Amino acid sequence: MVSGLQTYNLPAQGEYKTDLGTTVNVVPLNQNTISAITPIKAENITNYAALFNTQQHIYKLASGDVLSIQLWNYPEISPPVATTTNEQSVQAYGYPIDQEGYIYLPLVGRYLAQGKNLTQVNKEVRQLFARYLKSPDVVVRVITYQGKRYSVQGNVQKGGQFYLNDQPVNVYAALGLAGGVTTTGDNTSVVLVRQGQSYNLNTVALEKAGYSLNKLLIQPDDTIYVNAKADNKIYLMGEAGKNQALPMRDQGMSLSDVLGEGLGIDATAASASKIYVVRSDLKDKKTTIYQMNLSNIGDLAIANQFVMQRNDVVYVDATGLTRWQRIVNQIIPFSSTLYTIDQLGK
Repeated sequence: MVSGLQTYNLPAQGEYKTDLGTTVNVVPLNQNTISAITPIKAENITNYAALFNTQQHIYKLASGDVLSIQLWNYPEISPPVATTTNEQSVQAYGYPIDQEGYIYLPLVGRYLAQGKNLTQVNKEVRQLFARYLKSPDVVVRVITYQGKRYSVQGNVQKGGQFYLNDQPVNVYAALGLAGGVTTTGDNTSVVLVRQGQSYNLNTVALEKAGYSLNKLLIQPDDTIYVNAKADNKIYLMGEAGKNQALPMRDQGMSLSDVLGEGLGIDATAASASKIYVVRSDLKDKKTTIYQMNLSNIGDLAIANQFVMQRNDVVYVDATGLTRWQRIVNQIIPFSSTLYTIDQLGK
């Protein structure tokens, strides 16, 4: 008979299934359980650590790159390098690496350049020309880098495709090349898609864990997506001072922050012992409900330690007396109407 969200059927702790088939795990918040709840799951730390590979960056040539090859003692053999910035002119004068990874050299013929660095190419090309020329002084350079691409999308000024070169590019540098994050973008919520797997990069949480995005280098075919601030909210419902959707702060928020932004809990209607945080895992399709008992003011420290995540729902339940009063308030007008109708019929 009681309207609104119901919590009477929640177990004190453990898993259960709702009537709609949702698997829910209820976790009571206390000093023993709070330490196990972190912004980044412990089992994913290894995956994040593997991303931050600081090995030396050596560019390997790829199909689409354009090379210049100069034979200083034989200028008639090698084509001149165009000085114009026009991309088509550069390709016309240089040596583009074809789709199979080859370039075509005078005297030598086809040469496989793909997958090799410039040091290796200079050495091999010099050896090849030495078969036909006396003491060839060969210098191979890259005119344009168009072989290895990555993409920056989402809430950035100039989203699109970009090219890697011999200088390493980290995530922050890639965002800068895309014009930076827009006013609607959330610079703390970045998704990296690499080899079919998505990594949610909470920049604040990663920095605190010792993983700076300055050290996360972009690889070919990576995609960076910057989420919108509108997608990064916390929802406050129930007997709070103000029900609302709160934008997540860049530095993160605790449960105390959320309750404070919502003007606290209603002193006349709220049950301080029944404050819930509903958190869903879209991958596992499971829901966790954290139950907080704030009846004792000393336990506010636990609320300060509980770190909120995007799309969390905070629900403040009503007291039993409040629910009963609302039932009575609904019944009295209805019973008065029935009495009036009965009197009119007499």
